[in-house]
Amino acid sequence: MEITNNYSNYVAQSMAGSNATDGTKKKETEKTQETTESNKSKSTTEYANKLAKLVPSVKFRVGNACVSDKSGKSLTVNPKLLEKMQNDPQKAKDMQDMIKGVESMSKLAASIAKATGWTIVYQHSYIDESGKYHCRMQTRNDGMLKLSDKLREERKKNSEKLLERSKEKAADKEEDKTSDKAEQLLLDKAENSEDGIIYLNDEDMKTIMDSIKENAEQTTDKDTMTVGANLDLQV
Repeated sequence: MEITNNYSNYVAQSMAGSNATDGTKKKETEKTQETTESNKSKSTTEYANKLAKLVPSVKFRVGNACVSDKSGKSLTVNPKLLEKMQNDPQKAKDMQDMIKGVESMSKLAASIAKATGWTIVYQHSYIDESGKYHCRMQTRNDGMLKLSDKLREERKKNSEKLLERSKEKAADKEEDKTSDKAEQLLLDKAENSEDGIIYLNDEDMKTIMDSIKENAEQTTDKDTMTVGANLDLQV
């Protein structure tokens, strides 16, 4: 009987010790996981903050969809894409170039708006998980809203003539033809938009990026590139 009792006590103590050890290991594992997740979250936040510096003219966000606000300017990047960028140097480079392209496009749109009398109501861009670009922008021509129907029609025709002159000017000089691609794309989009709403997709952004890159390559110390400098529009 004594042996049995001692054995029972030993088993009970062993089980208690084992449970305590398992509990300690579980807590340590959970703590490690929490620390890992915390470090990962901190790392992603720091990475996002660095990317935000590439687009100072818009609000940088991390999210799963484009902003639906009817005001302001923003760029939203999918969180899964951020993770890919942190693990793939080439992906990071490509996406950083696109983010810089968003900044250039934003400045170009603002320059064109000023030259043509528009007001940019809102401009919201989104880069999805696969790295595809999407943008929704709305412009408004305050001057046109105040005009009579007759004057509005005359001003529209004048704007179309000036737009055509811009196209002819680009065709006259090969160097201008390249640098005007981005401007012409935005002008055409604006002219053909309904209610001033403009949509840009991945191909449009690539055209804008290529145009700005080619223009930069043509630029010399004596010929400093200025966004929107080729516009000759007064409406």
